Amino acid sequence: MSVYLFLKLLHVLLFAFWLGTDMGTYYSSKFVVNPKLTPGQRTTALNILLGCDLGPRIAMPLVTPTGLHMASLMGIAKIGSSGLVGIWIISILWLILVLAAHFSKNEPLKKNLKNIDFWIRPILVIGIGAVAIYNLIYPTHLIAPFLNYKLLVLCGLILCGLGIRQQLAKFTPAFIDLVSGNETPDTNAIMKKRMDNCMPYVYGIWTGTIACAALGLHLIG
Repeated sequence: MSVYLFLKLLHVLLFAFWLGTDMGTYYSSKFVVNPKLTPGQRTTALNILLGCDLGPRIAMPLVTPTGLHMASLMGIAKIGSSGLVGIWIISILWLILVLAAHFSKNEPLKKNLKNIDFWIRPILVIGIGAVAIYNLIYPTHLIAPFLNYKLLVLCGLILCGLGIRQQLAKFTPAFIDLVSGNETPDTNAIMKKRMDNCMPYVYGIWTGTIACAALGLHLIG
C-alpha cells in the first residue's frame, strides 16, 4: 500500500470515527439528564459519554496532517518535507495532550492539562484561519481552494467544541451535587438546560464534518 492510499484510508476512518462517536456522545447525554434514572445509572451513562467523546478528541488533531500530507503528495499543496514534519509534530503533541488529559488519574494534573488544551485551541483557530484566508487570496502553498475551505470549517469545529466545553463547565458542578446527594430542586433543570445549550454546537459539528467530507469529495466547493 502506498503512503497516499494509507493516508487516504486513515483520513476516511478519522471522519467516520469522529462523526460516529460524536453521535454516541449525543445519545448517551439523553440518559445523563434523565431524572427517572438513579444517580448510579446516570453516572454510568456519563462514563459512556466521556468514552465516546474521546473519539472526536482523537480525530481532530489527526485530520489536518493526514489531509495536508495527501494534498502535498497530490501536488495541490506546496509543503516541503520540513513543513510536513512540523505539522505532524504539532498534531501528535496535541494528541498526546488530549490523551494525557483524558486518562490521567492525577486530578490537579488532569485539570491543568485540560486548561492547556482549552487555551491552545483559540490559538490554533487563529493560526489555521489566517493560513486558510491568506491562501485563498494568495494561493502560494495551498493551491486548491477546497483545502482552505476545509481548514476554515475545521476552525468552526474547534470553536463549537469550545462552546460545548463552556456549557459543560457549568453542568459539572450540578452533576457532582446529584451523585453526592447534595442535589437541590434546581439541579436537574440546570443539567438539562446546559445540555440543551450544547445542542446548537453539536449540530454545528455534525454539519461541519459532513461539509468537510463533501468538500473532500468535491461535491461542493
